[in-house]
Amino acid sequence: MKKLFFAFMLLLGATSVASAQVVVDGVNINNLEQVSMIRMIAQERFLSNKVNIFIDYGQSIRGIGRQNMEVINPNDGERIKFNSVMHAVNYLISNGWEYQEAMVLPSEGNASTTGSSAQYLFVRGQ
Repeated sequence: MKKLFFAFMLLLGATSVASAQVVVDGVNINNLEQVSMIRMIAQERFLSNKVNIFIDYGQSIRGIGRQNMEVINPNDGERIKFNSVMHAVNYLISNGWEYQEAMVLPSEGNASTTGSSAQYLFVRGQ
């Protein structure tokens, strides 16, 4: 009976890892074998305690906006609005990415932000 229970738990754990999805601009980056490292950019929003989160996995950045770098909810296709940087970090970790390093970025002069931003590097979990 213990062996059956262990096998069931192992199968359940493998299924939850297999269904992990981090969707950026319609692409589930967990399915891209050539992507082993990503950069998460966190920008404070102007007059808000929320943050804007962008994921760079090496995709082509069209135009001057970062709309194609936003994390999308695979269930409804809407942008995920993260409450804080740690909300986004925990989201990536729970979807199979391992935190590596963080660093502050210089201001980009964007009027919609306070100028404060940071980048976080993640590698694909083993």
